Amino acid sequence: MKRGFTLIELLVVIAIIAILAAILFPVFSQAKAAAKKTADLSNVKQLGTAIHLYAGDHDDMTLHQDEDANFLWYEGLYPYVKSREVFFTPAYKRKPIPQPDGTTYLPGSDYVINGLFVHGATLTSFSSPSGQITLSLRKHDAGDIDYHPWITEDGLSWDDPASYGDEFIPHIEKRPWNNQGGNFGFVDGHAKYMVWERTLINPQPASGTGYPGLHNVDRVKFVDGVR
Repeated sequence: MKRGFTLIELLVVIAIIAILAAILFPVFSQAKAAAKKTADLSNVKQLGTAIHLYAGDHDDMTLHQDEDANFLWYEGLYPYVKSREVFFTPAYKRKPIPQPDGTTYLPGSDYVINGLFVHGATLTSFSSPSGQITLSLRKHDAGDIDYHPWITEDGLSWDDPASYGDEFIPHIEKRPWNNQGGNFGFVDGHAKYMVWERTLINPQPASGTGYPGLHNVDRVKFVDGVR
């Protein structure tokens, strides 16, 4: 005698599947986010290594960016990376950025470089290479691919976030992972995840560095030379 499932049995099975799905889907989602975060960290690390390789071939000098000639910092690293995919993060989908003239622009990098590193400074000249940020994740709707962690006008306070205008905070994606922080590259080539607020804390108050904290690199020594 053939015997099929009763309606109650079928509903019980569906309920069990629904419960399991409710339990497992968040786990899968977290695992996927963790994988993307790791891939993003790997990109930042590879770009940091590429900067060091570039410096090794150019008398320890960092990149030169010439926006007038449309030569941007990441183009100088092309010979030092195996794939240009390292310039693009899995954190978000790329999208064209509207321009004032009505056109759109698609940046060639999802990462922004600290503007102090696109003027040919030497890597060995920085005071705290393990504690000074070179690379951050570009804000998804920001068109610029570098940021300037210094005040925009003379006479403003270095400790006031408003003094930096649109040259600093609006260029960086602050909380791409778990709504807390992101991956950052440092002068010595290492990369790590940091809560955004920790990147703004000055570890050496005596250095004279103001509000941008780890983003700022030897303010007194370098800023006047690149402003």
